[in-house]
Amino acid sequence: MTGSRLKFDTERAAMGITVPDREGSPEGPPKTRPVVTVDTSQRLQHTIAFADEATPTRKVKPPGVMGAEIWVKVGDPPPTRASEPSFLSVDTRTPYAADYPGEDAGKTAHYMLRWIATTGEKGLWSETASAMIGA
Repeated sequence: MTGSRLKFDTERAAMGITVPDREGSPEGPPKTRPVVTVDTSQRLQHTIAFADEATPTRKVKPPGVMGAEIWVKVGDPPPTRASEPSFLSVDTRTPYAADYPGEDAGKTAHYMLRWIATTGEKGLWSETASAMIGA
């Protein structure tokens, strides 16, 4: 860190202003998994919430994590391999809303999530979370 940046950060801290972490993200992929819940209260929509398994009651992501990759397989049986679901989105902030067409009503959507680090490295898969798409 340059001298002027160090002085600037010191002044910010003295004024009570948040000082950004300039150290970068930790090495390696995320070591924890997302915990997934699916809200089915809206017609043809799932609201997918995720949290870190180390802090499941908080919305905070693990250090160095950009967001969660969300993958889905619509229809039974549930996926047994990571190659079965299709990529849905990368979400940086929980929750994520997935909308479905009318022809998917009554089918089951199976979600698998994993953290993605700011470096692009991917973490471990979550448990599969499944929910019926309401009509």
